[in-house]
Amino acid sequence: MKNIFLLTVLAGIFWACNSQPSKELDSTAKIADSIAVEDVVVDPDPSDQIPGDQYLIDASSAQTATIVRDRLIQLYAEDLKIGVVDSLSRKFIFFEYDLNGDNSKEIFVGLTGPYFCGSGGCTQFILNAQGEVISKFTVTDYPVVISPDQTNGYKDLYLLSGGEFRVVKFGGKSYPGNPSVLPKLGTVPGDGLPQALDFINDNYPWFRF
Repeated sequence: MKNIFLLTVLAGIFWACNSQPSKELDSTAKIADSIAVEDVVVDPDPSDQIPGDQYLIDASSAQTATIVRDRLIQLYAEDLKIGVVDSLSRKFIFFEYDLNGDNSKEIFVGLTGPYFCGSGGCTQFILNAQGEVISKFTVTDYPVVISPDQTNGYKDLYLLSGGEFRVVKFGGKSYPGNPSVLPKLGTVPGDGLPQALDFINDNYPWFRF
């Protein structure tokens, strides 16, 4: 009887010792799986041929895309509700850039489609980092060129409108909304200047709202 008891105890110890590494291996495997999932690059715009890791850093943040999307949905809530914003127009691009040197990037937002664009250009926005509207532009083409000059603490902008670059200066609370009536730059801005929303030449993902 004692021998049977002893064998039972020994078998239990043997099973416990051999099962422990298995649990450790399972735990390690789960951690490895978790790391592998976190390392996967999510492509923000699967509709194009650009790999997910080759988009502009300042144009592809998922967090920023959410901020912009929420603001656009709020701004156009009524028209979205009644369905007048067509599917082609429910797309946007963005570009983050610190315009006033406060170490917080403003967000340029570019829209497309027949609801937002016409023969004179498209609707664009500048938002602050929290998604609040600083400026709204109409009849504006792409790209937006950022000047080294400043007015009232914000960088001047060169906006394309009517086939000409216009000088757009910050007015204290916002930029003027209709660049077509502003002074012409009279030349093409230098290639060395930062350019926002240049989706023709740079890798921009298009997001939907």
